[in-house]
Amino acid sequence: MKSENIIERLTKYEFENTNVYTGFYSVDEARKFAEERNGRLLEVGFLDGNDNPVEDDSQNLLAENKYYKALAGPDYTILHSADEGFQEIADKLKERGNEVTEKSPDEKYFSDADWQIKEDAVIVLYKGEVENITSRERSKYLMHTKVYEVAVEVPKSKD
Repeated sequence: MKSENIIERLTKYEFENTNVYTGFYSVDEARKFAEERNGRLLEVGFLDGNDNPVEDDSQNLLAENKYYKALAGPDYTILHSADEGFQEIADKLKERGNEVTEKSPDEKYFSDADWQIKEDAVIVLYKGEVENITSRERSKYLMHTKVYEVAVEVPKSKD
C-alpha cells in the first residue's frame, strides 16, 4: 500500500453511530483498514441510482475476493479494471488512439480517457461494443446500474 493518507482517498458515508468507507483497491486493503480501526468488513450495494449504500452481500464479493461489481440492463456489460477481459479492451482502445492522428470526437473521447483506464476504470459495453469509459464512482449514476463494493463500517468514536 502506498504512503498516502487512505482516508483522503476513500469515500465516507456518515450514519448515526458509524461511518462506512468505500473505494478500496483490494479486499486485503479493506480488511487491513477494518483491523486498524476496529471496523467491520462488509459488502454494500448502491441500488437506486443514488449515493446511498445499503448492506447487501448478494454478489458474494468477499467470497470471490472482489472489491467492486456493477450490473446494468440486459444489453450492457460493465467491465472493471480487475475483471477478465478489461485489459484486452483497454489495450485495443489505446492502440486505436495511437493510430489516429486526426481524431474524431469519439476517438478523442476514448483516447483522452487513458487517465481513467489507469485510475481503476470501468468500461461500459452495449451489445458488446464500447459505449463509455468512466470511473467506479460515476458508475453508480448510470441508468439502472446496481453497484456493489466492499466496504468497512467503523464506529464513529474510532475514526
